Amino acid sequence: MVVKIFLLNQLNSIILLLSIRILYLGKYFQKGSCVNHRFAFKKTMKACFKDLMAFVLMILIVTVSSATSSEGNPAKDKRYYQVVFIWVKDPVKFQEYGEKMGPIVSKYGGAGERILSPINSIYAGNSKIEQPHMVNIVYYDSKEAYEQFEQDPDFLKIKHLRSESIEMAGIGGYAIGGELSSGGVAERLYMLEMAYFKDGKAKPYDTYRKKSKDFYDKHRLFTERILEPDNVFGNIQMPDRVSILYHDTESRKDQLQEDPRHKEIEGLYVEAISDLIWIEGKAAFINMD
Repeated sequence: MVVKIFLLNQLNSIILLLSIRILYLGKYFQKGSCVNHRFAFKKTMKACFKDLMAFVLMILIVTVSSATSSEGNPAKDKRYYQVVFIWVKDPVKFQEYGEKMGPIVSKYGGAGERILSPINSIYAGNSKIEQPHMVNIVYYDSKEAYEQFEQDPDFLKIKHLRSESIEMAGIGGYAIGGELSSGGVAERLYMLEMAYFKDGKAKPYDTYRKKSKDFYDKHRLFTERILEPDNVFGNIQMPDRVSILYHDTESRKDQLQEDPRHKEIEGLYVEAISDLIWIEGKAAFINMD
């Protein structure tokens, strides 16, 4: 089942906000207003541009997610996953790429599982990237299927559209944990964690996860997907563990951080990792196939 109501809700919200700004902007075209309120006029124009860019990106998400939705349901434990950071350079060309790529990648079981729209980024150590415009969690029937897709003659014909329209970086790997659920996705606050173990040792991180489980359960922090990376592309270093987490509502994050035990859990985490890429965002697309 593919749930796209979030896309429609977010598009409607952006359209409504943009319409309100345009109506508000209209008063500055009244006689004398442009002189008396020049600063407010410029500020509103910038806000309109920002809303318009958000609208364009949401259209791109709709296009790409529709093109890559899965129609089958292969054995999930054999799927090969990728987490892809995307920076859009040419929205029109990226839309064209998405439309042409969809029928090709579907032959290899390729589909989108999540598209996240980032709202905040946190880094630790030496790992830092510019906040991406979107984060795609995608999968293929297997790693071999992904490699075959990369060599598909039809894909190679359109590959230039990808490099011309976006910059991207990410990781590939197999799922080793997590559980999907579809309820209340629009209200969730998603968190993507790319963790780099201190001294390359997994044990302190696993100890942190074990000791923090009841704390995170209490504050309804769920694990949707855990990946063990075996490949990296673009301008990032290979992490040791990648997790897709979420709170069922945004307010849960504040409650968690205000809990007196939070400092203890945070201390365990700091002792377990050397570097971190942490991106928070909202789900713009969800595929439950």
